[in-house]
Formats: sequence, C-alpha cells, structure tokens
Amino acid sequence: MDTLALLLSLFVFLVALAVLTNKARAQKHYDQELQPNCLLTRWPLLFVTGQRSFFYFSNYWNIYPSYLAEHGYEVFHLRLPWSNPLLRQSRLIEFLKSQDEAKRKFHMIMDSTTLQEFDSVLRELRPDCVMSITEISGTENKPTTASLATPIIPQATIETLPSKKGSFFIKWSYDLHRLLLFGRNLPTLSTLGAIEATQLQNARLLLERSQSLAEMDLRDGN
Repeated sequence: MDTLALLLSLFVFLVALAVLTNKARAQKHYDQELQPNCLLTRWPLLFVTGQRSFFYFSNYWNIYPSYLAEHGYEVFHLRLPWSNPLLRQSRLIEFLKSQDEAKRKFHMIMDSTTLQEFDSVLRELRPDCVMSITEISGTENKPTTASLATPIIPQATIETLPSKKGSFFIKWSYDLHRLLLFGRNLPTLSTLGAIEATQLQNARLLLERSQSLAEMDLRDGN
C-alpha cells in the first residue's frame, strides 16, 4: 500500500511539473523596445514544431514567434504530431501538398534536428510553397548533418547563443523530455528561446534573418 501511495504521489508530482513548467514558459514576457522600420516579408513565416513530449509540448518556440509578430511579421505555426516519426512525416507531406495545391507560399523555420528529420521529404517533394528554409541551430548537441547537403531551396542557418542558465524546474522538465525521447538529438532550451539570458539576443538574430528574407522577397517580387 505504501508503495502504491508513493508511486501515485510521484505520478501526481510529475504531472504537476509538466503542466506548470509548460505554463511558465508560455507566460514569459520580455520588456524590450521594438526595432523600428523593419522591412516585412511578402510571405508569412511558418514555424515548424520539433519533437515534443508531455514534458515539453506547449509553446515550442517560446518568445520567437511573438517577438517577430510584434515587429509586424505574419507568423504561423505548423504543429506536427508529438514524436512518432511516421505520423510527423505523413502530416508534413499532407500539409506541403495542400499548400502547393492552394498556391500558398511561406518561409519555413525549423530547428536542426527537425530539418535533418525531413531532409528526404523536402528533397523528394521540392515543394513550391516553401520560399526559404531557416535552420535554428546551436553549438551544443548539433546534429552531424543538419542543413540540406545540396540545398534545393534558399537556406540559411542561425547559430544561436548558448546558455546553461535558466529556471531549475524548466531545465529539469526538459531533461525528462530528453529522457522520454532517449537517443534523439534534441535542440537545447537556449536554441529554442526558453532561456532568459539569451532569448532576446537569439530573437534578434531571427529578426535580422527575417529582414534578409524581406529583401529577398522584394528582389523576387513577382
């Protein structure tokens, strides 16, 4: 009976940890003046979610999307299935084909692990809807092959600033996330914009990239 009570208490604690840390990341705010006169992209920015688990499922990209949206960019999310590779691939293929059929276009943003995961899909489909790919990478735990070996779409990599600081509970929850997805090379919290010490600097790198994409859209302008 004592063992059962202990296991039940542990289960309740882990559930509370997962819910509260996901909620805490979603509620993080930043006080920063906006950069004026940003050139905006013609096509929306599409953030693709990487692999998720119960300990990291909400607000995958943390402040990045809202930071760009507050500067005037049109931002969308493609929320793929949490971690099943076949379901994730199937959903991405379905999405890309539907966007091509609808003649929509966008700039795709994903982390290195996700880009590596969908390398073959992007090569085989060569979707017209994807105007560019921006890879968010970090110096820690970077996959050995991330960027498309022979880019078929305009592509650039943002090397985010690393940091080992941050909330103990958020880092602990992310460690459990890594444990559930054991063996997969996941991005760091700093890469995903979840660490306060570096999130604004990394968000500014993404803003600079967005302005470069806007210049590209302006040059192409058809």
